[in-house]
Amino acid sequence: MLATALGVAFVGVEVARHMRGQALPDPRALLQLTPGAALHVKDFHRSMIEDGRKTWEVKGAEGAWYKSEERAVIVRPELVFHHPDGKTLEAASPEGKVFLPRGRLGRAVLEGPVDVTYDNARFRADRLIYIHAEERVVCPGKFRARVDGVEFEGRDMSYSLRDEVLEVRGAVRTTLPSRRPVLANVAGS
Repeated sequence: MLATALGVAFVGVEVARHMRGQALPDPRALLQLTPGAALHVKDFHRSMIEDGRKTWEVKGAEGAWYKSEERAVIVRPELVFHHPDGKTLEAASPEGKVFLPRGRLGRAVLEGPVDVTYDNARFRADRLIYIHAEERVVCPGKFRARVDGVEFEGRDMSYSLRDEVLEVRGAVRTTLPSRRPVLANVAGS
């Protein structure tokens, strides 16, 4: 019995020593061993600075980063584009995906409802897609907007960040604010 107990103790000590030798001093090294695994990040934030100014940033409550696919799945993402003249286009939604090949924002997909703010314009869409190669924001499907007091809704909106041109390809319904004076019915004696 004593020999068996000593044998079990020896095996236990050897297993423990082997496990300590296999331990990773840096937890990030684990990602090298499991390249398909997601890295979960609280307070997700990425941005790009070019020529001394911030050009875009992606923020979120949390995100899962898939290194091998160079993409992140983000909870409550906020996408911000900084125009050289100081204006910003901001989009926020409950969930989204960003594709960051070589650390650059290649494409982003925000799932709705998506709220977009730019200068004095407010938009709401079911979905927003940003395409870096075209410097374009696309809202396929229905959207609603309010610009300078004018409300309109339609389908398939596209906005060029480069040219600042808004295009709508679907049916558009516009509501103009009334400019007529309101006449009151005043009873007098």
